[in-house]
Amino acid sequence: MVWQLNINMRRISQVLLLFLLVTFTVQAQSTKEWIEKGDRLYTKKDYKNALDAYLTAQQINPDDAYVNFKIGLSYLYSDTKSKAATYIDKAYRLNPNVNPDIDYHLGIAFQNTNDFKKAIQHFNDFKKKNKKLTSIADEKITECEVADSLAQNELNVIIENLGSVINSPFNEYSPIISADGNTLIFTSNRSEDLSTVRSNTNLEDIYIAQKTGNVWGAPKKISTNINSVKYNDAAASLSPDGKTLFLYYEEGGGDIYSSRLENGEWTKPEPLGKNINTSQYWETCASITADGKKLYFTSNRPGGYGELDIYVSELDSKGQWGKAVNLGPVVNTPENDDSPFIHYDGVTLYFSSNGHRRLGNSDIFVTEFKNGKWQKPENIGFPINSWEYDGFFTISPDKKKGYYSTVKDGGLGGIDIYSITFLEPKYKPKPKPVVAKVEEKKPEKKKEEYVDPMVLLQKNMKIVTVLRGKVIDENTAKPLGATISLVDNQTNKVITRISSDPATGDFEITIPHGGNYGVATERDGYLFNSINFNLPQFAEYQEIDTHIIMVKAEVGSKVVLKNIFFDIGKSDLKQESIAEVEKIKSLLISNPELKVQINGHTDNTGNAVTNKTLSLKRATSVIDYLSSNGITASRLSAKGYGSERPIVSNDDEMGGREINRRTEIEIIGAGGK
Repeated sequence: MVWQLNINMRRISQVLLLFLLVTFTVQAQSTKEWIEKGDRLYTKKDYKNALDAYLTAQQINPDDAYVNFKIGLSYLYSDTKSKAATYIDKAYRLNPNVNPDIDYHLGIAFQNTNDFKKAIQHFNDFKKKNKKLTSIADEKITECEVADSLAQNELNVIIENLGSVINSPFNEYSPIISADGNTLIFTSNRSEDLSTVRSNTNLEDIYIAQKTGNVWGAPKKISTNINSVKYNDAAASLSPDGKTLFLYYEEGGGDIYSSRLENGEWTKPEPLGKNINTSQYWETCASITADGKKLYFTSNRPGGYGELDIYVSELDSKGQWGKAVNLGPVVNTPENDDSPFIHYDGVTLYFSSNGHRRLGNSDIFVTEFKNGKWQKPENIGFPINSWEYDGFFTISPDKKKGYYSTVKDGGLGGIDIYSITFLEPKYKPKPKPVVAKVEEKKPEKKKEEYVDPMVLLQKNMKIVTVLRGKVIDENTAKPLGATISLVDNQTNKVITRISSDPATGDFEITIPHGGNYGVATERDGYLFNSINFNLPQFAEYQEIDTHIIMVKAEVGSKVVLKNIFFDIGKSDLKQESIAEVEKIKSLLISNPELKVQINGHTDNTGNAVTNKTLSLKRATSVIDYLSSNGITASRLSAKGYGSERPIVSNDDEMGGREINRRTEIEIIGAGGK
């Protein structure tokens, strides 16, 4: 019986061994087939399907060095490049000789995940093994060193993909934003024609989208007059008034054209003059200054410093573009310097380049024109610039909102358009060492500063009033930090909000012409200061120096409300008064212990009794608004003084009676007082 049991056990072992051998052979054949399929697809640059095949092979044999290496390479050519480092690093640990160039590929993978020190280490190892390719490795090492340096001072920005309404699985680039920020013009090669997509012949067209609130509407092709059927078309620049579009036309060898918006339709584009376009060379991107007098554009014409160079042309007295002037070797390099954007200030130039010291393929740089020459361009910084291509940068007049084209993990495919919100401070604060907690008074929360882009545009065009000076305490003349708001009294819209310097009290605010504006200055513990500007559309440019005097919020304190308006002889609040009354409401909400009295005053014209009645009715109108909008009536009172308390003589209108006709806010109670 024992010998029979031994025979049976040997037979079971033989069957089990045979089963394992068959299973191993089947798995090996299956792995080989998936790898071969992946290699065929990879050779055809079909990286998406190649990746699927390699991942299937990896499920069968997770520790195959070659499979992990090819998965990593496939990810490097996909939209999720950040996954490449994990697989190539695993392949390296399994077999460092799996590919003779694995150090280079691993360096690229770590560079893409911002592991710059690891990337530099592998580029150095690659250089040691491939002395003939030292220059390539050194270039990548320089990129990592620049990136590592810039990452130490990371920009305090929010970078957001514009989403599937604007972006698509195709390429979107060259965003142009109107001065008011509500119109987007861009370029895309999106197509529903599968045959052109497969053959890579889908053409680029220009699209336009409108923003309502904070939401972009669906884009549409800008015009059949602009988009051609046989050639690529690309957006280049929009004039400040939104009426002239500059664009790149492939027809004719690649030139700059312009189109006008007339009666709601874009005209057929016409080429710019011979000083801009050349017959044998390539003119690509363009950007026009806010005053419309200078055009910055790129060209690879002879006489430059490299491939594409940036040039500028000025409009002459006859409306013709003058001779193009190269910006010189400080800006231009032996490589490509492209996609210029001249800011609304006329002196700040942004552009993309792969010739200056950069983080990756192409970075965005900025330079300023000072003392008659262009300054050395600076890399705009990390994380706006990355290992990928970054370009076609544009920024709002207040330099707080930007847009550009790049490739990032999580994108919708190819090149996408992203927005950039610039925050304060400029750089992200570095982590502070942990210290023992010390109770201290919380600092006063600073309101976000904001300037309407159109205000900055009008400032550049010298159709504004510039108000500057100091904010000071009434009693001590001590400089104060305060929030200063500019409000359009007609629409109640805040168009500018800035802060005075807390150390010096200095401020500067720009007031556009053609409207009725209120300037309100606020600081905790003080009554707000009120100034009114009613400026004609065609007023001359002017600069006004002043001191804004702040009165502490104490019993007996009072200030004149310069933005409370009534029609002659009437007591109903005008629409232009609402913003000012809302300031009173905010003051009372923030200081629940305060009780206030609204004082009405008139000049001495007319009947004294009638004037007193009118002044009381006007003060009561303010009280009625406040009490009907959430302020307890017991905290409010009205007083009509008529002409009893003039500030100045009533002998003349502008310097007397106009000043005496006023509405005041007076504190009559604080806490238990």
